[in-house]
Amino acid sequence: MFTFDYITLATRVSNGIAIFRPLYWLFGKGMEGLLIAFNNQYFLALIVFTLLTRLVLFPINLRQQRTMAKTNRIQPKIQKIQKKYNVNAISDPKQRQKANQQMQQEMQELYSREGHNPMNMGCGPMAFQMVFLMGIIGIIYYPLEYILNLKITDYSEKIAQVIGFTATRGNNYLQLDIIRNIAKYKDVLIANNDSLGGIFTDSAIASIEQFKEGLNIFGIDMSVVPSIKGGPIIIIPILCLVTSLASSLMSTMLQKKTNPAMAQQSGQMMIMMLMMPLFSAWFSLQVPAAVGFYWIISNIIAVLQQLVMNKFFPPRKNIARQMVENTIERRAREKSLKKIKE
Repeated sequence: MFTFDYITLATRVSNGIAIFRPLYWLFGKGMEGLLIAFNNQYFLALIVFTLLTRLVLFPINLRQQRTMAKTNRIQPKIQKIQKKYNVNAISDPKQRQKANQQMQQEMQELYSREGHNPMNMGCGPMAFQMVFLMGIIGIIYYPLEYILNLKITDYSEKIAQVIGFTATRGNNYLQLDIIRNIAKYKDVLIANNDSLGGIFTDSAIASIEQFKEGLNIFGIDMSVVPSIKGGPIIIIPILCLVTSLASSLMSTMLQKKTNPAMAQQSGQMMIMMLMMPLFSAWFSLQVPAAVGFYWIISNIIAVLQQLVMNKFFPPRKNIARQMVENTIERRAREKSLKKIKE
């Protein structure tokens, strides 16, 4: 049976992913300030933190909606070109290749006339959300280092030895284990403080104890990994599934408004709509409940954000605006070309 070297594992998981450490530090400072502002009320701090991250993403989401509006506006023209060449119906490989090249050339000319970049399909928000999620995971997994400013990285192996840390599923992060069991570990940590770099002073222990109290939200310890048999904490994955499904449903409804042709792809749309909610529920069963809590709040804010965008930046108006803007741009380009030829 394969087993982990708990000291090696403790070192790896206590240091985090090197490339994301600047992000951990930045998010940690933000969370530290919010905890001070909200008197160590972790759930309030995390809600506000999530709201701030969604506000940062709002301009990117708005740009994505406008990009989708432009894409949907020229979709009938793209379909007309595809129907004209009907590449898939050509059996001869050489003829099919030639027809495909002609079709691609005509589509490139269409993109040029419309001022549209097919490579810019709005993946930015998803990428940014994943980066933000990594930052959130960092400050949840490594709060001693990045929120409480206890520099334990260089001493993680020694700390693991001192407290007898053993990594298991649901308890494989050293810093979270210290927080959860601070009452059990504090005497041995204080007794070995000199050999641990003087990190665990009385004030540091008090800070950890206070932080642990803040992690209990409505009687649920946010540092624990949810499980089906874990009691009330199972509500976190359930809410992750429900809120993510609501967000996906809202997004799908808006996409159908901007592109009625999508309604004909109901089967594919249903699969895509269910994938993210199911993934979020599964993922929330693999990580501490605080990550799932962040995801729940993020989904709720995303739904509200979509409602606001639909109210003040409706899809049909976006399409009409894109048509006007593209007409102005095209006429300006034609005018410039005419001057060059003269």
